[in-house]
Amino acid sequence: MPHSPLPRTAHVISSVSEGGLELYVGELILKLQAAGVPQVVVCDPRSFLVARLEQHGVAIEFLKPGSRYSLRRILRLRQIAKTYQIELWHSHQRDDMVLVSLAFFFRKKFRHIFSLYMGFAHKKDLLHRLLYRRLDKLVTSSEIMNAQALEKLPVRRDQLLLIRYGRNEQLFRLAGKKRRAVRKSLGLLPQQRLVLSLCRIDPMKGVREFAEAARICQRKSGGRFLFLQIGERTIVGKTADGSPIYAPEAEACYRELVALARHGGMGATPFAKRKGRKAFPNSFFKLLPFQKDYAPYLAAADYFVLASHDEMYSLSVVDAMLAKCPVIGTATGGTNEQLSGDRGLLVESKNAQAIAEALFGLEKNAKQRQKMVKLANLWALAEHSWKKVLPQWLELYRSAG
Repeated sequence: MPHSPLPRTAHVISSVSEGGLELYVGELILKLQAAGVPQVVVCDPRSFLVARLEQHGVAIEFLKPGSRYSLRRILRLRQIAKTYQIELWHSHQRDDMVLVSLAFFFRKKFRHIFSLYMGFAHKKDLLHRLLYRRLDKLVTSSEIMNAQALEKLPVRRDQLLLIRYGRNEQLFRLAGKKRRAVRKSLGLLPQQRLVLSLCRIDPMKGVREFAEAARICQRKSGGRFLFLQIGERTIVGKTADGSPIYAPEAEACYRELVALARHGGMGATPFAKRKGRKAFPNSFFKLLPFQKDYAPYLAAADYFVLASHDEMYSLSVVDAMLAKCPVIGTATGGTNEQLSGDRGLLVESKNAQAIAEALFGLEKNAKQRQKMVKLANLWALAEHSWKKVLPQWLELYRSAG
């Protein structure tokens, strides 16, 4: 690696899932690469990030799947540290944090940053106290989550750091040009409202409540809303040939949504045509797989819904704000922080009726919708622009390295 005032860094991201977290880590790595950070990415050979990172000349080393306590994997990290003369480790998942901490537990000159993207439980046992005390910084994107980390994790206040997700706002401006094409592909009529959810297909993400809200709106509005769920099932591993292994609860949830989109997604009876007006299509629920280019769907949506049961801090909510889409979210975790100050509507978790009522209420109040969109967009631009976020990362790297 070439000499640089920035530390020689190794990112560890062993996830084989395909979702927003993995996309964001890849984007962050590319931003750091462009800023001159000498780095190597340690990942599973089956990760979908490999092709993208190789395309941009990012050094990659593979770490085979296994336990976070695996001696074989620990030795592999030590080998990488020696080969690349690593000065700073940056882990992006809890299991990766544990593995990195154990690999260099007795090393005096050891620098380690842990980015925490997901929710967490109480972890103050002896092992976790020993591991977390070796962290230079634990970084989250939420003030609420940092406060909870002090209560639930064995970390000191000086170890915690808030760095928001960085976003490219220009991406959502360009996506607006594709709005009409997306709506046409979904078969939407001009007077129909598109309600979008972008998340993993998992019960904890509230996808069942989102689907039930679609049924409620169908019964009460006669096809006024089309609900679109985009996402993939939670992946817990991959087979030798690269086929995904899905979490059983996520697979069950997915099958329910497929059935709704295929059968229940059509109205039980045709809608009667009103005089002088075209009837709405019968379809009220659609399901699409994970989309790498999801910005056009946000641009095409009239509402964005995050129905998660326990959300740490939603990247998709930020993106919806940048796309100027009104947001309805459940009052859990960091979503409270994101939608405070009239930037969105907060509803009760696990309550499909509350989602439906929020949609009906916003439909009747154009001024409220416009105010929400304006405040949310201004806040997202101020908090999440890469122009603000990237310098924070570079400063952290310099201080930690």
